[in-house]
Amino acid sequence: MKAINGYRLAIGLMLAFFLIPALVWATEKSKEMPQAEGKDFLSYITEVNPYHDWELWPGTEKMYEGSEPHGVRLTTYVNEKALKGIEEGMLEEGMPDGSIIVKENYSAEEELINVTTMYKKEGFNPEAGDWFWIVHTADKQVENAGKIEMCISCHRQVEHRDYLFIEAHEQ
Repeated sequence: MKAINGYRLAIGLMLAFFLIPALVWATEKSKEMPQAEGKDFLSYITEVNPYHDWELWPGTEKMYEGSEPHGVRLTTYVNEKALKGIEEGMLEEGMPDGSIIVKENYSAEEELINVTTMYKKEGFNPEAGDWFWIVHTADKQVENAGKIEMCISCHRQVEHRDYLFIEAHEQ
């Protein structure tokens, strides 16, 4: 009986020895911000730190009314850094580095068309507020990523608010 308990203790200690560092590594890895690169970033927001676990843009609900070029219905998620920036009124002075805003774009039938995301990455594109843009499909295929001219040219209208349209969020 003592041998069995000793064996269990040894197995438990070995598991703890390997499992605890692995858990610490995984936790730290999820805090690391991704590169401004399509597949790496998409993996970050869908697997490493899933955006569905984040808060909604303050004052919005799922499936609020949208407009072109996005969907008829929208759901907007923000990571902790973006939420802090919004809550602290940093829109005019610039959102914190690492802010991520994910917008799900839906049809009138509430079918997910695609997902459009802005990621504040210091030094990525100073001419456009250092935002990295990505569009991916419902089945997680990158359609476009990087310095997307269509996104930049539209969002340049609100350059004074760090390229963020907030009117839809102020209803």
